[in-house]
Amino acid sequence: MAIKTTVKEKVYPKQITNKCNPYQSKEEVLKAKFVKEIGFGIKTPETAHENYVDKKCPFTSDITVRGRIFLGQVIKMKAEKTIVVAIKYLFYDQKYKRYARRNTKINVHLSPCWNGLVKVGDVVKCGETRPLSKTKASCVVAIHRKADDNSANVLRI
Repeated sequence: MAIKTTVKEKVYPKQITNKCNPYQSKEEVLKAKFVKEIGFGIKTPETAHENYVDKKCPFTSDITVRGRIFLGQVIKMKAEKTIVVAIKYLFYDQKYKRYARRNTKINVHLSPCWNGLVKVGDVVKCGETRPLSKTKASCVVAIHRKADDNSANVLRI
């Protein structure tokens, strides 16, 4: 029995940068799909050329990656296109003259081109963008390291 994918969008999906004809064949749509390189030595994933439309994807829309590019560990994947990423860093405490470990949690946009490729525990490379929603201002641009099969190394906070 084949698994059906359900469309959760309530509007006709189209790319802002392309004129889209609803009567085109799939081959014509795939040929006319807008895909770009975002720079910074980051390669566009092969799955970005597939037939999906996401207006917040840095590879297939007019969203630009600018500002910080950071690595973080995925700690939650409960929302549909949003993941929570923890960024670990060392903070120097002047009073005690030693370093303390700290972390920051950031909501990050997960484009449909990463569906099935990212899971909890993975280390992903994220890029800062313009504000995408109330809490999101960055998106996943690459997978840096996959998590092991055992989930013991997932960050517990």
